[in-house]
Amino acid sequence: MSGLKRHLGGARVATGLAVFLFGYACGGGGGGGGGAAMADTMKLFEFGGARLNQLLEQAGPPSITAPVGIAETVPEDGTRHFTLAVATENREAKSDVAALYAEVDGYGDIGPIWGGNILAFAHSNMRGGTATGLEVDVGNLGTDEHVPVAGINIFAIGPKPSDVALGILNGTSSGAGGFRQGIAFRSAPGGIAVTDALMRVQPGFGRVRTGIDLVEAEFEGPAIASPGFRVGPTGEIQSDELGTGETAYACVDAAGVLFASSDPCVR
Repeated sequence: MSGLKRHLGGARVATGLAVFLFGYACGGGGGGGGGAAMADTMKLFEFGGARLNQLLEQAGPPSITAPVGIAETVPEDGTRHFTLAVATENREAKSDVAALYAEVDGYGDIGPIWGGNILAFAHSNMRGGTATGLEVDVGNLGTDEHVPVAGINIFAIGPKPSDVALGILNGTSSGAGGFRQGIAFRSAPGGIAVTDALMRVQPGFGRVRTGIDLVEAEFEGPAIASPGFRVGPTGEIQSDELGTGETAYACVDAAGVLFASSDPCVR
């Protein structure tokens, strides 16, 4: 972290010096017309030959106005490039602290609004690496107290219920798009990504109308598949545990376990 701070501090000094020198060279040394040029420079930062207007044009019409613009063409210089880096450390404040905070409010007859819009595209000539829209890294690094650690918390605020907590959609502006997997769980070497439950409703959650609703989906394979048990695309049930190789009676034992029997079940 200290190395990152030193790097950011150096970049800040260098950028400030460049802005000052540019304003001075344009006649802003002692006042006059250089002030406007310096103000424009302070709102636009381009590195490595990048052109912000060209990058924003890729989003399509209408054109985008960026009050503060940062653009970079990343060189191969042996370092990791974070085009915009924000680092915050809290050692004493008791109130909320956010390293990056964004808010947008909508009023009246307007178009769509986004609190944040993050884009990442793998182009046709990309040959390595990965493309990730948003990565969230969290961790409990050994605190003695119980400190809840969550990757993403989604809060719905206001007197009326919001519609969707997590929406998975496909964009059609340049193709069908879509995902091969809606939600995927994967463990990295050396550990298991999820240890207690893949999905759990906590005690006291409350009453809802439906748990999982797949009615409007069409499946080529099972609608639900788990080890030894499957629900087919049209609702048929298959259980490896109940399979006997022939038609049998389905019975329930005293513990509530379903089992197959060649003889009729006796109540």
